[in-house]
Amino acid sequence: MTFEQIKSFLAIVKYNHFTLASQELYISQSSISKHIKSLEKELGVELFNRQHRSVRLTEAGEEFYKFASKSMTNYNNILLDMKKYSCEESSSISIGVIDTMVEYGFASLIGDFQKQYPNIQVDIIERSNSKIIEYLSDSIVNLGFINSHYEHKSMLILEKIIDDDLVLVTSGNHIFSSKTTVDIFDTAKEKYICVNGDYYLHNVFLNTWGNLNYFPNTLYIDSQTKTLLALVSENIGITLLPHNVASSYQKNIDNSIHISSLKNPFSANIFLAQLKNKKLSKNETLFKNFAINWFQKNSVKNV
Repeated sequence: MTFEQIKSFLAIVKYNHFTLASQELYISQSSISKHIKSLEKELGVELFNRQHRSVRLTEAGEEFYKFASKSMTNYNNILLDMKKYSCEESSSISIGVIDTMVEYGFASLIGDFQKQYPNIQVDIIERSNSKIIEYLSDSIVNLGFINSHYEHKSMLILEKIIDDDLVLVTSGNHIFSSKTTVDIFDTAKEKYICVNGDYYLHNVFLNTWGNLNYFPNTLYIDSQTKTLLALVSENIGITLLPHNVASSYQKNIDNSIHISSLKNPFSANIFLAQLKNKKLSKNETLFKNFAINWFQKNSVKNV
C-alpha cells in the first residue's frame, strides 16, 4: 500500500468520479484506476461500486476511508514537523515561479529587490504550478508564486498578490471569434488545451460541470503557456487564461488570436505561498515582505 494509492482513493471519494479525481491529481485516468485495482487486490475487497460514470463506496470502502483519512492527515503532519528542522540561514534564496508571473512585473520586482538588497542572491526556479507546490513540500524552495492550491491549502500559508479575470482564447477564425462575451456552457463541445499543472481550467470545469458528472474534452500538454497559445492560434483547441497573460501574447507575439470575456466571470488569482510551520530564513522573510508590498504598490490592471 502506498500513499499514492491512498491519495487516489481519497480523490475518488471526494468526487465520486474517476475522471474528476484524476484531473485533481494530474495523473491519467488509467493510472488512478491501476492504483485502485492494486489497492483492492492487496486488501482483498472491492472498495467501490462502479455504476456508469459515477462510483460509490462499498461497506468495506467506508471502513477503509476512516483509515485512509487518518493516515493522510498523519503523513502531512509529520512532513510539516520534519520541515522545521531543515531551515538554515543563507545569503541566497530560491523562489519558485510559474511562467505567467512575467506578465505581472516579476522581473521588475526582482530588479527592485536586488537594488535594495544587493548582497542577497535570488535563484529563480520556473516550473509548473503543481511542481512548485511539490518543491515547497520538499523544501527545494521555501517561497513560491502559484496560481492555486486546492488539496494542499491546509499545508500552505497564502498571500494573494494578483487578482485577474479569466478570458476565453480562440484562434482568429474560430466560431467564437466574432463574440466579445461567451457563455461558458456554450463551449461544452469544444476541445480545450491546458498546460499540465495549471489549475485554471480544472477549477472552472469543477465549478461549471462537476456536479453534472461531465468533463469537456481536454488536451493536457507538458509545455509553457506560449506553446499552448501557439496551438490555440492554429485552431487545435481553445483555452482559458488570465486576461493579462492572453493580452500580452496577443499584443507582442500573435495578434491573430481572439479574446472573449466570460458571461459569468471567473477569477484568476496568484498567491505567494509557503509551508505552514516552516520557519523562513531572515532573507526569505525580507523577500516575502518586499514582494507583498511591491505588488500592493504596483498592482497590475487588465490591459
